[in-house]
Amino acid sequence: MRILVAFVTSSVLAPLMFMGSVETPGVPDDALTDASCMAQVPQEELPTERKNLKRLVANCKKCHADVHAEWSVTQHAKSWTDPVFQAEIRELPDKGASCARCHAPRSLWHKDMGEIPVGRKSDRDLGVNCVTCHMLGNVYFGPFDSQGHGGVEAEQAAFRESKMCFSCHGQPEARKEHDQMTSYLAGTAWTKDGKSCQSCHMSLVERKLVTEKSLKMKFLIGVQPVRMHDFRGARRGDIVAGCADVAVAFDGDKVVASVTTKTGHQLPCTTHREVVLKVTQYGADGSELASSVTSYSFPDGPSLPPGGPTTVEVRAAPGARKARATLIQILEKTEGRPDRIIQEINDAETTR
Repeated sequence: MRILVAFVTSSVLAPLMFMGSVETPGVPDDALTDASCMAQVPQEELPTERKNLKRLVANCKKCHADVHAEWSVTQHAKSWTDPVFQAEIRELPDKGASCARCHAPRSLWHKDMGEIPVGRKSDRDLGVNCVTCHMLGNVYFGPFDSQGHGGVEAEQAAFRESKMCFSCHGQPEARKEHDQMTSYLAGTAWTKDGKSCQSCHMSLVERKLVTEKSLKMKFLIGVQPVRMHDFRGARRGDIVAGCADVAVAFDGDKVVASVTTKTGHQLPCTTHREVVLKVTQYGADGSELASSVTSYSFPDGPSLPPGGPTTVEVRAAPGARKARATLIQILEKTEGRPDRIIQEINDAETTR
């Protein structure tokens, strides 16, 4: 397999293009063109850590301004500086060095895709950035065939597969609370439909890949469907609303509430949050007669599995004429988050 690559000058706008491989100290010549080789390179033989990471990320912004703007406000960008995370690692003996593998990783391409990355020792404040997913040495990786960087390997399937996300969100042995992979793979409706993590967490839009005027405009492919780098998650409530359907009905002397999640993984999906199903019963005059609460958490559980439905039965209160089921998510108050945040998911009601 041959890859077009570019050695980038200090200005980044005048690349010298050529066909060939990149010489990287300590890495076999074919390692950069065969991702499977990365896992065979012992960590001590990895190339020295980049000293120009901040400049590289800034240079990406010159052509990909929209992508950079989207990324800069995400939890990926803040994965190391996030106050909740910083409060957690403050108590760890290694002060988060082991967490850097995912909260401040080097390029995923140093290993087989889906394996836990190598952590950075410097520039950790850049979190999960452009280089993490799109670069290895001077080789650029992406989902589209492009000559803009001297050549991107065409149609990299990894960018359309959940396996790429599993590098950090599928390591149950390392950090169970960050494991969304296991429940995703168990949710056969998602895998059979071909839905990936990107389907929900990277919004699909039509736009140009290069959004700023530069010499690389000549390599522009044009307007096409692309994934935004918004990485929508529970910290941003827009993805939480409607992420599960709720139903409620009277059944003889019982009230039955059900929840069918529309997420590709368990709900909630990590720590410091709780999903609560509340069933409230009312009399003919609208007065509240009874209420019950069922809580879901992860990883200590139980949590709501992908798909469903998950049902909860409660005894119907004497005189009950209306029942209402409400599902919310609570981001718990914790060090680094001074107030708890309540996010509405869905609700339903019935009468008899």
